[in-house]
Amino acid sequence: MTGEERAERVRARLAHHFRGELLQGVPLSGYTTFRIGGPADLLAVPKGWEDLVLLARAIREEECPFFVLGRGSNLLVADEGFRGVAILMVTGMKRIFKKGEAEVYVESGCELGRLMNWCIEHGLGGLVELSGIPGSVGGATRMNAGAFDVSFGDRVREVRLLRLEEGVEELALSRTEAGFTYRGAGGIGRRDIIYEVVLELEPSEQGELLYRREEVLEWRRENQPLDKPSAGSVFRNPPGVPAGKVIERCGLKGLRVGGAAVSNKHANFIVNLGGATAAEVRELVRKVKEAVREKEGLELQEEIEMIGFRE
Repeated sequence: MTGEERAERVRARLAHHFRGELLQGVPLSGYTTFRIGGPADLLAVPKGWEDLVLLARAIREEECPFFVLGRGSNLLVADEGFRGVAILMVTGMKRIFKKGEAEVYVESGCELGRLMNWCIEHGLGGLVELSGIPGSVGGATRMNAGAFDVSFGDRVREVRLLRLEEGVEELALSRTEAGFTYRGAGGIGRRDIIYEVVLELEPSEQGELLYRREEVLEWRRENQPLDKPSAGSVFRNPPGVPAGKVIERCGLKGLRVGGAAVSNKHANFIVNLGGATAAEVRELVRKVKEAVREKEGLELQEEIEMIGFRE
């Protein structure tokens, strides 16, 4: 049975019980920051916890391929799209609430920008250096997003998820169990759906948080190509040196394949100049890696996730 057939069986099972949306054949380009990507067989948009559990059970029982979509940053979807179910979390699972002085519960679909605004409003610090990262809480947890020597995982007390293996198991992982590393979390697998994260923040002066956020955002405006679609940083930093510096040393700024180009502003960004395809971005990634290998003796590792490619 194909992924498309399995996705249709998932849709049929949920048709009369799912409160959210079940959309067929929707291009994922509209849901990624690259503005690139073909259609998913089924785009499922859960409206709360009950929907998510129903969806997870249907996917597991039909053995259907799936992936979780937050803000669509750090992601390249194939031009052919994805044969299976894409789960969009940012519409129906984005609540935030506080317990005690600085313990924050946030659903995985919440956008990081919204979380930053909420934290500043409530005088809670610890994550303001991540301002301007165009991701969701779920993505920031899975990728252990970071900037200015601050990582999201540093503030995570617990990760709550559904694990789709033998069945559908609800788990709560401690920070240690999540296994946070540089741009990753080894304890969170591809068949895990993060639905909520518990954060340990710290009371801070609102004015200082506002000032620091503006400093961070100004740095991003000056140093990153925010005027063009991109997926953010394409490569992980090799030990001791930023990937962008290595790529720049190799003279690769402005290197272009079709509508995709290495940014002239920040060499670790590939930008969509208009009409770029996933195949063009992938070929450009290959060319950059090859040049860096030949000139610097370094093997760059992708930070972006590639979905739907057959090889």
